[in-house]
Order: sequence, then C-alpha cells, then structure tokens
Amino acid sequence: MAKDKPVTIKKVHLDSFIEILIDLYAKGVDYVDIIGVNNEIQDSIGISFSKDYMNTDHEENFDKINVPVKSEKIEKKININLSDDDLNQLL
Repeated sequence: MAKDKPVTIKKVHLDSFIEILIDLYAKGVDYVDIIGVNNEIQDSIGISFSKDYMNTDHEENFDKINVPVKSEKIEKKININLSDDDLNQLL
C-alpha cells in the first residue's frame, strides 16, 4: 500500500482566499473541498462544494451563490485589410 504524499501549495494569497471563504460561510456553506494544483509557473487552489455541504437553513441560497472564477485570458485578433487608398490617407 502506497503512502500518501503531502501536497504543498505555495504562496496562496490569503486576503483573496479568506474573503472567498468568509463569503461562502455567510451564505450558508459549512464545508468545502479544497483542490490544489502544483504548477511550475504558479500553484493554484480551487474550492468546490455541493448543496449537501450547506447549512440546512440556507440551502435555498445554493443556486444564488456567485463565486468569481479565474478565467484564462482570451485574445481577440482582428484582421484589417487596408487598401492603397487607406494607406495613402494615413500618410
């Protein structure tokens, strides 16, 4: 049987992490699952929960909880074809 290896998530921004936990707790979340991902660039941490993790008096809040999710940067490229007349007007 293999021994469990501890996972160390480094340099978690406490202000953001605590703010999210406080907000979830205030909305009735009593338990969370913490997911950690070690990455060469930067470690990250995720939080998940289900309706079963909520205080029974606040389960109606489950569908109303809006937690900001870090999204990947999306680049938009615009192709503009300029005519010779357009270029001449710029000069």
